[in-house]
Amino acid sequence: MFMRCFGAVFICCLISSMASMPALAEVKSSTDKIADAFMELDFDETESVSFEEYKAMVDLRAMARFEEMDANLDGEVTDAEYREFWRKNKAKWYRLQR
Repeated sequence: MFMRCFGAVFICCLISSMASMPALAEVKSSTDKIADAFMELDFDETESVSFEEYKAMVDLRAMARFEEMDANLDGEVTDAEYREFWRKNKAKWYRLQR
């Protein structure tokens, strides 16, 4: 009898605690994650990304990449600077064909 009462109390407590728990987050696919990141470019909250919003992101990335290549920060990238940049970073972006 004690075990039956204890079991019933335990189940009630468990159900009660589960009801107050937040629902588990939906598992997102890699495509969902990429699409969500892309839609973060929608700065004017129109639920769509305009060319201007997309281009602003591209320009920021291009500027950051250029600054990374321009080792001496003189606003120009020399052959030597580019070659050094490429040597350091090519493995991140490309796999050599074998």
